[in-house]
Amino acid sequence: MTNDIDIAEFFNRLSLSNFEDMAGKSNKDISSKLKSLEVRFGNEIQELTELSVGNKTRTKLLCSANTVEFVLKGIVDESCLKTQTEYINYMISKLILCQKTVMLLVNILVNKHNRFKFLWKKHNEKDNSNTKDDRYLFHMIYELYGQIYGLCQNIGTAIRDYFDLYHKIKSSISKREKDFKALSIQDPEVQVSERIDEINRETENCLLINPSESILGLSAVRIGLESLIIIKIGDKIRQHIRMKSRRNDIDVRFTSKLKTKDVFHIVKELFPKQKEYEALGKIFDMSSKTIHLAISYPNYLSWGCFSFVTEAIEKTINKLNPDDLKLENTIVRLQNEEKLSLI
Repeated sequence: MTNDIDIAEFFNRLSLSNFEDMAGKSNKDISSKLKSLEVRFGNEIQELTELSVGNKTRTKLLCSANTVEFVLKGIVDESCLKTQTEYINYMISKLILCQKTVMLLVNILVNKHNRFKFLWKKHNEKDNSNTKDDRYLFHMIYELYGQIYGLCQNIGTAIRDYFDLYHKIKSSISKREKDFKALSIQDPEVQVSERIDEINRETENCLLINPSESILGLSAVRIGLESLIIIKIGDKIRQHIRMKSRRNDIDVRFTSKLKTKDVFHIVKELFPKQKEYEALGKIFDMSSKTIHLAISYPNYLSWGCFSFVTEAIEKTINKLNPDDLKLENTIVRLQNEEKLSLI
């Protein structure tokens, strides 16, 4: 277990290096970690395969090179997992996705680190032959430094999750089916304001990466608004149901049947006289166009939509009374369409 932590910490320490230390770090150290991880991953997959002899589904998954299968089984709603086989296959798929992510990102890191060392050497030698002046060169170095930090943090997270999943899989394989207990899923009902703040931060980060224009900017805004609506409306629905039932242990969850247009339709249903739904429709259409045609738009359009529409929607939803009849009708409709469930 200590060795597991040390491997993840190697990338964490690298991400927190100052410019001089990062430039002085040997690329061979990173490459050697990649090789040792590759060997370890292979050995541990082999060990899990041997432990799974007799289980054709699990063995096939462990021996499969089909990454689509890992995505299908690894990106699921955990609350839908009912049997031991489903649970173990889910964890195996996530484990292999962690492996593939680590290998991919470490290879990218090696190239980025090489580039950083090259530019840092030019900076120290005051060689601006490929840039206007030292300020532009330093900006390139700073940008690379941020990318290396992000890569290392992503790698560290994937490695820690990998080791956690590996130990859970071994433990679960040793249990009998009758001893298996379905996963207890925590609904992130609490800390609503913190979740909204996190959405806002991620949207801002997407827009700040490309300061002038971007293809993904409006999509980030649309997704952020969609999440904001779901969180705020979900909170109102929760309040309504708990007040009506006089029970605080009832929770709500939107199902996978709820789509983006459903989310925006909820706004139209609850606030028919407001213009927010029309604005959301414009943002949705424009973001789809930018994605499908790979057309970039000035970021001030995204910032404007993000700022003004977010503020307007938050104020509108905050004013919604949990006892409002329109909310009651929306809840009934969503339940009938199996888009909302009570827990």
